[in-house]
Amino acid sequence: MVSTSCLTCIASTTLLLLLAHTAYVTIRTMQPNKLKILMIGPSESGKTHIANFISDSINIEEADTPRPTQGVRIVEFELSNLNVNGKTTNIDIELWDCSGDHRFESCWPALRLGVQGVILVCSPNTAQTASREMELFYNYFVSQPKLSAKQCVLFYNCTEDRDDQQEMVSLNLSHTFSKVSQVTINLKTGGSRLKIDFSNYITSILQSINKDN
Repeated sequence: MVSTSCLTCIASTTLLLLLAHTAYVTIRTMQPNKLKILMIGPSESGKTHIANFISDSINIEEADTPRPTQGVRIVEFELSNLNVNGKTTNIDIELWDCSGDHRFESCWPALRLGVQGVILVCSPNTAQTASREMELFYNYFVSQPKLSAKQCVLFYNCTEDRDDQQEMVSLNLSHTFSKVSQVTINLKTGGSRLKIDFSNYITSILQSINKDN
């Protein structure tokens, strides 16, 4: 079952902080059976489409019309039958689909509270600003909370038939991303592959958490 909630956080930062604190306490209480995953990147990168698809909120035919996220949208769902260190594991995912609009930057402290994984998203139409934006998001949401590189993944979201791998190389990402998994995705032609990539990413987070514990 998938549940979704939305928050607009310009004037309601206090409310969001309270919600984030509640989610943080819940996650820590239930760990490792629940993960808080943040998805963020430049506006119009397709983050909501990706979140909807991997959570089975929509089918692929419905993933065409962009709807800019106002603040943050939280999607909750379960991943089943993950192989973590030789054991079959089910995990609840709390996916925070965050707006890339800097109008909501005052909400960032609440968004990253208790975060256990970060998905950075960019696309061909945001490529010109992607390098700078990815560096900014990585520093704030990965480095400052002291997450490991394995707890971050970069999705390059493509919608056309082109040499997408070459385009991702042309982003000129800094050395910061040398240890971060970078995956080219296409919802229209490689949706099944995306779900596998997401499951592998979640598995790597669980392995990292188990190792630290």
